[in-house]
Amino acid sequence: MNVRIYEIDPDAGSLQSKIVTAPGAVQAQQLNVERVEDGTWTRLRALRDGAPIVVPWKQALIFEGVCYRITVGAFSTPVSGGGATSVIDLDRPDFTVAMTGTSRVLLPLDVRIQIQSAFFDGDGEEYEALIAADRTQAITGGTATAEVIFNARTDNLTPSSATAQSDYTADLSPAPVLDIELARTVAQVSVEGVATEIFVKYFKLDYVPEAAPLLVAPCTLLGYWGGGTTVNGFAQVMWAELPLSAFT
Repeated sequence: MNVRIYEIDPDAGSLQSKIVTAPGAVQAQQLNVERVEDGTWTRLRALRDGAPIVVPWKQALIFEGVCYRITVGAFSTPVSGGGATSVIDLDRPDFTVAMTGTSRVLLPLDVRIQIQSAFFDGDGEEYEALIAADRTQAITGGTATAEVIFNARTDNLTPSSATAQSDYTADLSPAPVLDIELARTVAQVSVEGVATEIFVKYFKLDYVPEAAPLLVAPCTLLGYWGGGTTVNGFAQVMWAELPLSAFT
């Protein structure tokens, strides 16, 4: 709502008036949305009933061009995880996203793992998926597949500073340290004590935090899946990158 206010101009010695926007008022712009250049003052926007329109903070980071994605597994070809002796193997993650240096921050925003159906042949065998962070190491080496990092804003305003890899086929040295477990799912096969072959359906792990942890470089985001038999899976990983100076 606009209101007219009056004040005395001490130089002119006369009463002057001007129109200002009342505090707390917003402009209804359900249609014909006005867009301006960055750095230009603009109004708050609302629906016609006055309900304010607020963009979620993750979407705002995508608009800014600082969110990135990788896809683990190619089309219909999954990545094989874990093994009969380890369920999941600490030294051989199924994906890593590493940030080097000391001036950057990685925020995991959306990590989804899908594990395909598998046959298990023993009572009590497990299958599981895990998302975790190493808060002191940036894992950029090892025998692995280099992943292409895409900006979630496809005109790619800002290239990623991270290194992403998947499908490690040899042990990492030094091994990752899982300081923070962000999400996990685990299930156990039960055939009432009888060792036989059982078919286990697909399961998944979705990590979409409402409040994302701030992983300060050097650091690594890691994903694992595996079971008492070969377990195949896919993953889609999205994160944001910002300078540490934005928070200090």
